[in-house]
Amino acid sequence: MAYRDLREFVQKLEREGELKRIRAEVDPILEITEVTQRVARDKGRLPGSVGPALLFEKPKGSRVPLLVNTFGSVRRMALAFEVNELDEVAARIQGFLRMETPQGLFDKIKMLPKLAELGSFFPKSVKTGACKEVKHHGEDVNLFDFPTLKC
Repeated sequence: MAYRDLREFVQKLEREGELKRIRAEVDPILEITEVTQRVARDKGRLPGSVGPALLFEKPKGSRVPLLVNTFGSVRRMALAFEVNELDEVAARIQGFLRMETPQGLFDKIKMLPKLAELGSFFPKSVKTGACKEVKHHGEDVNLFDFPTLKC
């Protein structure tokens, strides 16, 4: 996995000039989608992109920031996979699909790096992590704490 978490990927997008922070409070009812559409239609955007990723730091009525247009360009998708071209990802997948049964010990040994890479793709369970910093249980759970876009 290229990044430990979404925070790390957001930092990468910002370093690469692929993210704009919206620090003003913006209403998720109609306003956020309007801002996103205007950015996507901007004539000055990069070719092959629908503008930068947008991080709304203060969606009105929510303490949770909102990230939109995260993968709105081929370049950002390549950054997510940590490759120069998306074709590299397709080639890796095809390599797994074409994998043949090893015939001897030498073929099995040559296959170990591919198997290790394949094993790294699966989700891992952890006991601690940033995703477990805030916990809500029972009556504390409220999905309306998250910004709900309306357009």
